[in-house]
Amino acid sequence: MRAIFTTVILALVFLGTRSAHADYRARWDNKGWVKLGEQRVDGRVDRDRINISRADGRFTKLTIVVEDSDLELLDFDVTFSNGDKWNPKLKHYFREIERTRVIDLPGNDRYLKSIDLRYKNLPGGGRAKVQVWGRNAAGP
Repeated sequence: MRAIFTTVILALVFLGTRSAHADYRARWDNKGWVKLGEQRVDGRVDRDRINISRADGRFTKLTIVVEDSDLELLDFDVTFSNGDKWNPKLKHYFREIERTRVIDLPGNDRYLKSIDLRYKNLPGGGRAKVQVWGRNAAGP
């Protein structure tokens, strides 16, 4: 009887956690944001580049969304179309279905060339999916 009770409690906790993740995803309104790219992360330290077209427009803000697994972001570098580089010293542990705060880009609205990410999945998890979103100058 005790084993059944324990199993039911664990199932309710698991379902409640999944429900909370689903609520978080539903709460983030990506209206006014442009998905600049996404990557899957290998199990060990991984490095990826997201290339951005000038046709995507000018941006003033960025945010990073992580899905499917927990992840540790080790480094984040932004290259602007004029060749300037910016590193916001953003190191972050993400839980599945979590995003960073809004990251304000330096200067006025800027054209982006690429974003370099260095990260790794946390032990015991799957392969995380990392999305980078930008808010352009005309966004709400």
